[in-house]
Amino acid sequence: MHKSENKIADGWHITRWKFFLFVFFGAFAWYFLPGLLFPALSYFSVITWFAPKNVVVANLFGTSSGLGMFPVTFDWAQIAYIGSPLLTPWWAAANVVAGLIIIMLIVAPIMYYKNALYAAFLPMLSSAVFDNTGKPYDVSRILTPDFLFDREKYDAYSKVYLPITYALAYGVQFAGLSALVTHTACWYGPEIWQVSQQSVVHNSDKDRASYKPINADHHHVSTDDQATRFKGSSSPAEVGIDTSMQAEDVHSRLMRHYQDVPVSWYLATFLAMLAIGIFVVEYYPVYLPWYGLLLALGITAVLYIPVGIVMAITNQHSSLYLICQLICGTVFPGRPVANMVFTTYCYISSAQGVKFSSDLKLGHYMKIPPKLLFQVQVIATLVSSFTQIGVLNWMFANIPSLCSPDAINGFSCPLARVHFNGSILWGVVGPQRFFGPGALYRPLIWFFLVGAVAPIIVFAIGRRKPLSSVWRKINLPVLFGSLSWIPPATGLNFTSWAVVCFVFNSLIRRRKPEWWGKYTMTLSAALDSGLAIGVVVIFFGVIFPDWMGGFKWWGTEVYKQVCHQRRNMINQSRKG
Repeated sequence: MHKSENKIADGWHITRWKFFLFVFFGAFAWYFLPGLLFPALSYFSVITWFAPKNVVVANLFGTSSGLGMFPVTFDWAQIAYIGSPLLTPWWAAANVVAGLIIIMLIVAPIMYYKNALYAAFLPMLSSAVFDNTGKPYDVSRILTPDFLFDREKYDAYSKVYLPITYALAYGVQFAGLSALVTHTACWYGPEIWQVSQQSVVHNSDKDRASYKPINADHHHVSTDDQATRFKGSSSPAEVGIDTSMQAEDVHSRLMRHYQDVPVSWYLATFLAMLAIGIFVVEYYPVYLPWYGLLLALGITAVLYIPVGIVMAITNQHSSLYLICQLICGTVFPGRPVANMVFTTYCYISSAQGVKFSSDLKLGHYMKIPPKLLFQVQVIATLVSSFTQIGVLNWMFANIPSLCSPDAINGFSCPLARVHFNGSILWGVVGPQRFFGPGALYRPLIWFFLVGAVAPIIVFAIGRRKPLSSVWRKINLPVLFGSLSWIPPATGLNFTSWAVVCFVFNSLIRRRKPEWWGKYTMTLSAALDSGLAIGVVVIFFGVIFPDWMGGFKWWGTEVYKQVCHQRRNMINQSRKG
């Protein structure tokens, strides 16, 4: 929209486009070092290199199965693993850091070295689940030929044991889910109700014909007046936003020249996709009845607004992943495939819905006709669906040992492994055996209560504080829910992400505001783009043809020699 502008920003004259090109080519060229020639730059755990046999050092500072307390890496893929740190406001990132420090860097080590929940028999951090010998859990030993749960085989084999960070990650996800509901109700409940009522009125043809401009003095409201008007705001990031539906900005006025997408288009798309979904679950042996699919979509519909609000304010997505697995495991126990399908429909519907809303918002600002944007979205969704299936089948056919620890170029599928582990825990074993009376992990259900009550306390205190107060910046759904990335994310991913976010979105933003405003988003896009192209070129140009097979030197091996790359357990004896 403003591509022709090139204002001087703290002495920098270069245009955004040239800045993007320089950073893009630099990021592309640089990735050949951590991504191919010098991977130790990616896993830059120098402290463990000096004590490669020390298990405690590996647990605290290791990058693969440690907490990553040494937040240094030279790989943008590691830094941006949980999302670009340049796109997240520092106040929101501070909530993530607070949760990381309290839960993962303080509570987790204490519980680990106290051997709580048999934690010391397992790695401190891993995306795998384990049996009573400390080996990865072999789910095939507790399934029938039809992939259903076999109780006798389960009793003869072993219970499922979780690494301490894995268990705590489940706990904070419980808290994050209940906090999402109470936080939204406390801070935004009245606004949601008001906007819902007014949207009906404002969507009428009569009302759309009128235009009510924003008051010229809108941007000159006193701080006290702002505090009164934004009593429901949860962060200073919302200061200056006019929540009144009676005012209309220039973007909305210009978009009135285009017709809105008829509700019938959305309804027709929903019914068509629903019919296909019901056919899939009923025709194929996934053991999920049609009403299970409706339940998954219902969960998404209920929680979509709270998830969208948190995402819009903090750039942090509150995952519905775990609650979907728990509900399916309770309603349809002993069905791992059904659990995966249920979770996919529930979680993906929420995630893609938020992204679709984001695209609509971008189209609104770019003045793209809504009907055209809807058509493009539908076509792109269909094309990408077939494309992704084709790429996936090609990978299974051409990449040896795909989704295993021995896969080339790191194709170990960590997210898919976590998804599979979840199907074991909740789809096969079931929530009852994990959280029922006498179960090892039953105490984790108290996190639901913590997450439900804590936002009420924060709201009761923060609503009377000024907008600059730290109580206004506490966002418990983010503090708890962001840790759902662990696993497969490691401590290094969080700590390095936090450092970069603080440098750019706090220090540079305060000291060089013009530079930050002009270049930060461009920098993020260029780094992401350079990394993406670099990954593709390295894989297809070097690794897949095996042009550097057997290439080894100190920079490719040193990070593998420390014990965090193996099984760094305090206790190696067998559990009963």
